Amino acid sequence: MPKIVLMRDAESEWEQVDGDWKAKYAKGDASLRFKRLMRHGMAGMPNVQRTEYMPHHHEPPHSHPEDEVIFVLSGTLFHGRDRLGFGDAIYVARDTTYSLRTEEEGASFVRVGFGDLSAPAA
Repeated sequence: MPKIVLMRDAESEWEQVDGDWKAKYAKGDASLRFKRLMRHGMAGMPNVQRTEYMPHHHEPPHSHPEDEVIFVLSGTLFHGRDRLGFGDAIYVARDTTYSLRTEEEGASFVRVGFGDLSAPAA
């Protein structure tokens, strides 16, 4: 594993979620887009991505097989009644079901998943 890895947002392309993911949206829900800041196949490296939720996006309850930290860059994210704005972060332990949403302004955040990107997808 490299000791120092630079992640350059400008060198990553925006991606849209695939059709299966969109099927989880409620009718009329706004979308999201993301950039992979760490590349798959880098042994021992965390899963790092920048994500933008559009206004009025609702992420349905879900979980991940890895611990994660979400750090808000702009806008507002809501976890239940908790409001997260610029500079706020939320830690979610692996296999914990949670949901996030935005209101009028949407939100941009960095997600760091503490799983090994070289591991095969489950």
